[in-house]
Amino acid sequence: MLARICRHAAAIACVGAGAVAALQGPAAAQSAPKSFIAKYKDWEVHKAKAAGAAVCYAAAIPKQSRGKYKRRGETSLLVSFWPKHKVRGQVEVRAGYRYKAGITATLKFNNGATFKLRTSADSAWGKDAAEDRKIVRNLSDRARLTVTGRSSRGTLTVDTYSLAGFRAAFARAKSACGM
Repeated sequence: MLARICRHAAAIACVGAGAVAALQGPAAAQSAPKSFIAKYKDWEVHKAKAAGAAVCYAAAIPKQSRGKYKRRGETSLLVSFWPKHKVRGQVEVRAGYRYKAGITATLKFNNGATFKLRTSADSAWGKDAAEDRKIVRNLSDRARLTVTGRSSRGTLTVDTYSLAGFRAAFARAKSACGM
């Protein structure tokens, strides 16, 4: 299962990069990928082909990022659907840097719910589909989320995401892939 998840993440990295650019503002939006379907407040929905399979996802970028870093890549929160592989609502955090080996990233909702995500390279995921469902339930019901991680250089980062528009984006991504 882990290998399948990693393949999905690598594919989303390719299609997700365009989504992040589109979310970053008008100048970047001019080069918005053809995968774009809709925008719901702070979230976008995309559908693309990755590794020969359809993937649909809701994506957001942080409203605020804190940390003592000089340079950082694109950061995003993705919830994806892969009909061919029967993957539904997979949660992925793209950090914009390589995570420090052997650590977890932390999702913390403003209601106090907390999840520890496993990390690999520049991404973090829940431990399994059941945990993804729990995270999505909190995404659906909460107004704010922080993601805390540590880079391979030891830099601590805290990203704050707005969840405004998540419910509609999630539903649209799910239906776009017929799930």
